[in-house]
Amino acid sequence: MSYELLKKELQHVSHKVYQKGFTQATGGNISVRIPGTDYVLIKRSGVSLGEVSREDALVVNMDGEVIEGQGKPSKEIGFHLGVYKVRPDVNAVVHCHPNYAIGYACLGEELPLPTVTARKLLGHVPVADVAPSGSKELAQHVTDVFTQYPDIKITLMKDHGVCSVGPTLEAAYNVVDLAEATAKQAFILTQLRAGVPVTN
Repeated sequence: MSYELLKKELQHVSHKVYQKGFTQATGGNISVRIPGTDYVLIKRSGVSLGEVSREDALVVNMDGEVIEGQGKPSKEIGFHLGVYKVRPDVNAVVHCHPNYAIGYACLGEELPLPTVTARKLLGHVPVADVAPSGSKELAQHVTDVFTQYPDIKITLMKDHGVCSVGPTLEAAYNVVDLAEATAKQAFILTQLRAGVPVTN
């Protein structure tokens, strides 16, 4: 995949995350490795995922320095780069704020996996500890989870959101999609067990 095609894919996946309601306002950020290099494309700070254009994809090195593009990279660049460094199998990172998954994240609970699909495709969804957005502490917490559990595809982030990974941006997006659907199904199940009517 060429460099320009990666920018186009980053734009496309950013829009899908926003349109699906997985993030709000200017929250969330997305990145992807540039194959054969030590560079990463990442969304610039301050732009909504719903309005990302190809020009909003900045090229950064593994130290977070902007090599190409205008603006500052996402303030969460720390955990994006941290994950890439500890997980060479990961080529894309999607961080966003899906509502049902955040519910479990705020409780500090690992995501329940009530379905065979979730158990097969997600396997285990732990929780990274809480820290201020954009902080070195948060970057370390997220990186630590992906180091401790080298096979996971996604982690909840306490009081914050989720961070998913994959071999491609589309794969990382699909993990978020499944995780949020799983969180909703788990919530519905708790309501049914409690005898609470579930309405759409």
